[in-house]
Amino acid sequence: MGRNLIAVMAGVILAGAAAWGQVGPARASGVRKVEPVFAAPAKLELQFEGFVGERLRANLNEWELRAPKANPAMIQMFFDRDRKADRRLLPWSGEFVGKYLCSAILSYKILRDPRQREVIERITNSLIDSQGSDGYLGPFDKENRLTGKNWDIWGHYWVIRALLMYYQEFSSARALHAATQAADLLTESFLDKGIPFTNDGSYGQMNYAVIHALAMLYQATGKPRYLEMANWIVRQWDMPGAGLYMKLALEGKEMYEFPGNRWESLHDFLGMYEMYMLSGEQMYRDAFSHIWYSILKGDRHNTGGFTSGERTTGDPYDPAPIETCCTVAWIDMSIDMLKLTGNSLVADEIELSTLNGNIGGQSPSGSWWTYNTPMDGVKEASHHTINFQCRPGSPDLNCCSVNGPRGLGMVAEWAIMQSQDGFVVNYYGPSTFKVITAGGQGLTLEERTDYPLNGKIALQLGLAKPERFELKLRIPSWSSSTRTIVAGKEVSGVKPGSYLSLAREWKDGDSIVLDLDMSFHYWGGERECYGKTSIYRGPILLAFDPTYNSMDPAAVPELDARDLKFQFEKTRLSIQPVELIKIKAINGEEVTLCDFATAGAYGNYYRTWLPVRNIAPVPFDPGKPVWNNRP
Repeated sequence: MGRNLIAVMAGVILAGAAAWGQVGPARASGVRKVEPVFAAPAKLELQFEGFVGERLRANLNEWELRAPKANPAMIQMFFDRDRKADRRLLPWSGEFVGKYLCSAILSYKILRDPRQREVIERITNSLIDSQGSDGYLGPFDKENRLTGKNWDIWGHYWVIRALLMYYQEFSSARALHAATQAADLLTESFLDKGIPFTNDGSYGQMNYAVIHALAMLYQATGKPRYLEMANWIVRQWDMPGAGLYMKLALEGKEMYEFPGNRWESLHDFLGMYEMYMLSGEQMYRDAFSHIWYSILKGDRHNTGGFTSGERTTGDPYDPAPIETCCTVAWIDMSIDMLKLTGNSLVADEIELSTLNGNIGGQSPSGSWWTYNTPMDGVKEASHHTINFQCRPGSPDLNCCSVNGPRGLGMVAEWAIMQSQDGFVVNYYGPSTFKVITAGGQGLTLEERTDYPLNGKIALQLGLAKPERFELKLRIPSWSSSTRTIVAGKEVSGVKPGSYLSLAREWKDGDSIVLDLDMSFHYWGGERECYGKTSIYRGPILLAFDPTYNSMDPAAVPELDARDLKFQFEKTRLSIQPVELIKIKAINGEEVTLCDFATAGAYGNYYRTWLPVRNIAPVPFDPGKPVWNNRP
C-alpha cells in the first residue's frame, strides 16, 4: 500500500512566474532533487466568504489579536529563563510562541489585516530579542536547557519553523539569521556527539521532529550542516529506543505498531517528505506514503480527526480523546501527501478534516478551541479540559489553543495549488483567488456558490488577455455524478475521485459550472460503533444535537438509508448552523441534524454515530473512502 482577497501585489503584475517550487524570497542553493507534483503558487491572494470566512475572522478578532495581551507570558517566559521567576514551566512551554506565530502568519496570508501584521511583527521581534548569544531560543535555565527531557528541541522546532515562515512572508533577513543561529546551536550541541534525543520520554518523536525545520532551513540557506544534521536524525530514528520509523514502515508495519506512535511523530514524517525532495531516495517516499495510508486506514475518525488518546491505535472507532493538535498535524501531513502525489482523494481527506474535525474544535465565537473533539460527546474549551497547562500570565495557553487556528489557516496552503502546466482548484466555497500565470499576467478565479450547503459551483475567470494553461478541478469521491459545463458546453466523462483536467486557451469572463452530487453517503460502523452509521452530505458530517430536537441523544429513532428524504430548516437561535436539515425516521418521527462544526455549540451532548438501516460496513480500500458508501 505504501509502495504503491486579499494579498499584496503592489498594484502591478510582475513579469514572469516565480521559480517552480520556490522556498522563499530567493531560490536557495539547497536545491531539491525532486519537485512536488503540486506546489504553492508563487504569488497568491485569497479571500474566503461563507462559514470558512466567518470562522477565520472570528479567530482573528477573538483569539489571534487578543492572545498576546491576554497571555503575555507566552514571550516573557523566554526573557525570564535565567531569573528566579518560578514559572513552573511545562516540558513543552517553548512551543507556544512558535505555534502561535505559525498560525498567525497563515491567517495573515488570507486576511491581510494590518492589525495582524503589527502583532506578528511585535511578537517575532520580541522573540528574536530574547535569543541568547549562543543562539538559544527557549524558556529554560542553563541547567535544564537542551537536555531533551524538557522537549526543548521540540520547542526549537516550532520557533525555527515560525521564523522561517516569517522570513518567507516578509523577506526578513533578521528572522532568517535568528533561525540559523538556533539551528547552529543544535548542530554544534548534538551532531555526531553520540547524544540521542530519546530522553523526551517517548522514543524521541518530539525532539527528532526538528528534522523538518532543518530540512526546510537547508533549502532556504544551502548550509550543509543542516542537511548533515537531518541525515544524522534519520540514522537516529532506527536506533534502539527510538521510533523505528523507516525500518518498520518499509517492513509494512502499521503506525500503531511503531514504538513511537504518538501524534508528534507526524512532524518527523514531514521531515521524511522533505528528505525525499532533497535526496530523491525512494525509501523516504515509500515510508512516508505507507505511514499516511496506515493512518487513513486505522486512525482517521469519521470526523476527519486523528488519534485516540494522542496516539495511533489502529481503531478509527476508538472513543478516546481526539486532540486538536493531532488533527492539525494530520492536515499538515496530508498537504505534503497531496503535493507528493497529486491524488485528489488526499484533497478530499483534507477537506473532510478541515471542515469537520478541525473547525469542529473551534467555538463559533472564535474565542477558544477544544482539546478533545469527540465523535460522540461534548466539546469543552481546551483551557477547561487541560487546565493543568494554565499559568499566571498565560491563562489561555495550552498546546491546542495555539495550534488549532493553524489548521484553519492551512486552507491557504491547499485551496489552490500550482501544477507544472497550470493551477489546481481544491477548495470549494464562496471565495476569490488571484494568481500569476506562466505568461506573467494576473488570473482571478471567483467561486460563486453556497457550497457546502449545495453542490452548484460557478467559477468565473478574469484575465487581461487570452492565455493557454491547464486548470485541474477536484471532483470529490463522494460525488457519484457531476455535471460540468465549461464556457457553455457540457463536459463528458467526469469521474468521481479524480481531477478534471481542462487545458485550453482561457479568456476573460470564461465560466465553469460544477453541479456536484450532494445526496447522502454513509460510513457503516464496526467495533465500538458496530450497528451505528455516520451520515454525510457532501463533505459535511451530520450530527444529532438535542438543541434542535425534542428527543434526547439516546432516543434517536432508526433511520433508513434507502429512504432518507430531507428539507432544510432554520433556527432563531443565536448560533446559526452551516447546515440544518429535517428528516423522517422509520417510525414517522422527525429528526433534525446539523453540521458537525456546529454540533455541541451550546455545551450539550451530541452524536454522529446514529441508528441507520440498510448500510453495511465496507472494507478499507485506499481508492474508495469508507465514508462514501451508499445503499
